[in-house]
Amino acid sequence: MTMTKKLVITLLLLISIAFVHCLAFHVELEEFEPPQQEEQDVPRRGPGGRPGGRSGEGWQEESTEFPYHFGKRSFKNWFQSNEGFVKMLPKFTKRAPNLFRGIENYRFALFEMEPNTFLVPHHLDADSVVLVLQGHGVVEFVTDKTKESFHVTKGDVVRLPSGVTHYATNTNQTVPLRFVKIIVPVNNPGQFKDYFPARSQFQQSYFTGFSKEVLSASFNIPEELVGRLFSGSQQTGQGIMRRVSPDQIKELTKHATSPSNKHKETKSKHKDTSTKLRPFNLFTQDSVSTYTNDFGHFHEARPESFDQLQDLRIAVAWTNMSQGSLFLPHYNSKTTFVTFVENGCARYEMASPYSFQGEQQQQQWWPEQGGEEEEEDMSGQVHKIVSRVCKGDVFIIPAGHPVTLVSHNENFVSVGFGIHASNCTRTFLAGQENVLSNLDTVATRVTFGVGSKVAEKLFTSQNYSYFAPTTRSHQQTQEKREPSFQSIFSFAGF
Repeated sequence: MTMTKKLVITLLLLISIAFVHCLAFHVELEEFEPPQQEEQDVPRRGPGGRPGGRSGEGWQEESTEFPYHFGKRSFKNWFQSNEGFVKMLPKFTKRAPNLFRGIENYRFALFEMEPNTFLVPHHLDADSVVLVLQGHGVVEFVTDKTKESFHVTKGDVVRLPSGVTHYATNTNQTVPLRFVKIIVPVNNPGQFKDYFPARSQFQQSYFTGFSKEVLSASFNIPEELVGRLFSGSQQTGQGIMRRVSPDQIKELTKHATSPSNKHKETKSKHKDTSTKLRPFNLFTQDSVSTYTNDFGHFHEARPESFDQLQDLRIAVAWTNMSQGSLFLPHYNSKTTFVTFVENGCARYEMASPYSFQGEQQQQQWWPEQGGEEEEEDMSGQVHKIVSRVCKGDVFIIPAGHPVTLVSHNENFVSVGFGIHASNCTRTFLAGQENVLSNLDTVATRVTFGVGSKVAEKLFTSQNYSYFAPTTRSHQQTQEKREPSFQSIFSFAGF
């Protein structure tokens, strides 16, 4: 009889708990769901006024309809030969004059040097920051007072000041040396030139701008030799990248040092120049900001921490995400990132209040009036930007725009240059350290129209910071567990 009573009590407890939970869930669901009529009054539309943009549906179709994504074919071949290539993106404002006006003076380039090759000496009328993606090499800087030579490898950041002559050697015998570069012209916005002392297949020597008489007097050599050196055809068949022998590589690299090596005091009077020219590595420097967990790693060098980046106000970042992971939604307060995909594919989602439809029509009808102010959009509409970005693509993340990345079925690697990066703050909208979790409960209830229980859990349920799995089944929940059958039976006296 006692056993029967215990079973009855247990059954009643189970029924009561189930009823209470169902009732609570129903009440919270009613509090959480907004009135259906409000949803109908303001239909959600995608770019161009078309309905869409729900849960990523149709993202493949949307991928070519906005200017933030530059595919591989957007690059133009600036130089290409058997020894390597240089590819350049057109000016950003050529794609969208109004949207990219803030980064009009910046250009993006991709370099690849085959094994045992040499990039000839030259300088630019532009400042540059380089990030090494792959391989090993040596970069050398030459001024009228100093000569600096450094070994570089994957993750190294190199500053190339405007007007400083430099050259590079791929010292690896099997692997290409690959690097990306952000370029900041100093003469004309978005336009720069390379200056080569020696003639090559597609480049004249800058000495051709002087008369033989002037060059002969300047170098104190016969005019005949001047003609052979700067106007002759000896180097006409060779490009700016050239094959070099192992002995030549050994000679070119014998004075190279590791970026971490200290320079001798004999060069102390040029310390400022030396520090700015010295490369640093994103993966080994303590001053690099890092977010990391099992699902991803993010390394960022900020201009406040590195002399090489400070005056340009440029940040350099490297993101590595494991397959099936999510870079939690966030935005940058001041920085616009130009991001290059080094490996894999990901879904790129971004919220933008700016309308980009009609930019091409405006260019077509008013080609001479690119500087006209566009009428400010006061509609309050948010455009859902969704695209698939893969290796070799470039995408733009403007300042203030909430953005996220979802990796596909392989590891995803991207690198980025942050423009206007000084004193910038990255604010996360989800994860353990997100800004919305600091809202008062009452503020959350009033703002989002939810009940008190939902308000408490709405922005605090994620167990990870920065990177997270894309499926909830992988979440290692640390929340309070629901009452188990074991505890119920214990309470009943079993």
